[in-house]
Formats: sequence, structure tokens, C-alpha cells
Amino acid sequence: MGTRTGTQWQWPLWGAAAGVLGYIGHLITDDNPVSNDRRLSVEEVVASLDREQFHVGVVAGILAVFCLLVFTAGWRRWANRQAKESLAASVVALAMTASAGAMILGYGFKGALAVYLPGGMDDGSHTVDGLYSLFMFLDFAPYIAWYGVAMAAAAMTWFSLKERQLPVWIGVLSAIFVIVPFGFLVATGLPGFPGVVDPLWLIVTSSGLAWTLRGQTANETRTARQAIGTEVASPA
Repeated sequence: MGTRTGTQWQWPLWGAAAGVLGYIGHLITDDNPVSNDRRLSVEEVVASLDREQFHVGVVAGILAVFCLLVFTAGWRRWANRQAKESLAASVVALAMTASAGAMILGYGFKGALAVYLPGGMDDGSHTVDGLYSLFMFLDFAPYIAWYGVAMAAAAMTWFSLKERQLPVWIGVLSAIFVIVPFGFLVATGLPGFPGVVDPLWLIVTSSGLAWTLRGQTANETRTARQAIGTEVASPA
């Protein structure tokens, strides 16, 4: 394995950025009008929707997609050098890419409401029922899109605990963030729980991976300098 440059430990931070932007894209900007005393009509739901929330959500969500793809590219480069024959490492990259594609759709439909709701650039282009259909689609779509990240966590669990290519704590943490959403799916049929928990997994794991690689880079740099110093000190 070749010596890393001083910047090659920083690529996991794109994953942390993807997690933060993802939370902004769907959880923080989630617009879900409710009434404690009665069920709202379709017209009342649509009238209460905040167009700005959807606008912020689609921008943050698409930025999260970009960050996730950069993270995936960095992971693939690192994994090819670290464990080229690892099937688990390949699954991580594939699962992240699958999530990125699903997020383009999940967050993209937020953009539809951003332009079709009152105040948007295409205000009045759709009926109230059409807008309500878009809103119902968004109830789960951005959350389900994170299932690929949960599957990446499963592969990273194996990569860490079985193949020993990452610290054990990353494997243990990853296993938790696989078991919880899958447990909800099996027990209740709820498909969107990865969008609630797995952005946090991505933030913590990516930050921890960056810290780990930074330490390895520092050790390799120190070893290389010591080797150069030994060669200089040796008689010709």
C-alpha cells in the first residue's frame, strides 16, 4: 500500500456533509400539517404547505447527492488500494450510488412543490388534488431513498468486523444502524426509517473514518521522515 498524501484522509468528510445536508433536505424541512381536533381536508392541507420549506429541501437534498457521490468516489479509490478484492467494499460503493440515484427523485419532487405551490414560478399549473398527490409521495420518498446507505452500513459492518479493514467500533455502530431500520421494516412495514437514523450514521462514521485515516497518514509521514533521516545519517 502506497504512502498517502496529506490530503487523502479528508475525502470521508464529504460523507459527513451529505448526512447533514440530507437531514436538512428531508427531516428539518419536512412540512406535515396536522390538526389535533379533526382531519384536514385536501384543500386545507395544500393551503397550509410552506413553499419555502420545499425550496430549501430540494436545494439541500441535491447538494447531499453530490456530496454522497464524492464520498463514494473517495471510498472506491481508498478501498481499491486497501482491499481490492473485498466484495463488501464494493457493495458499500454500489449501495451509496443506489441511494444517490433514489435521492435525486426523492428530493427532486420537493422541487416540484417548490415551483407549483402558490408563490412558485409555475403557480397555478396543477390542481389541488395534483399538489396533494405530490405531497403524499414526499411523505416517504426522501426517507426511503436512504435505504441504500443502510445497506452500505451492512457491508461496512462485514468490512470492519470480519475483514478487519476498519476499526471495530465502526463495525459495531454500523450493525446498529442496519438492525434498527430493518427491524422496523419487518415489524411494522415502515419503509422510511433509514432516512431518520442513517444520515446520523453517515455523519459519525465518515468523521471517524477521516480521523482514522488522518492518524494513519501522520504515522506514515513520520515513518517516511525517519527513514530519510536514517539514510542521510548513514555513511556513503
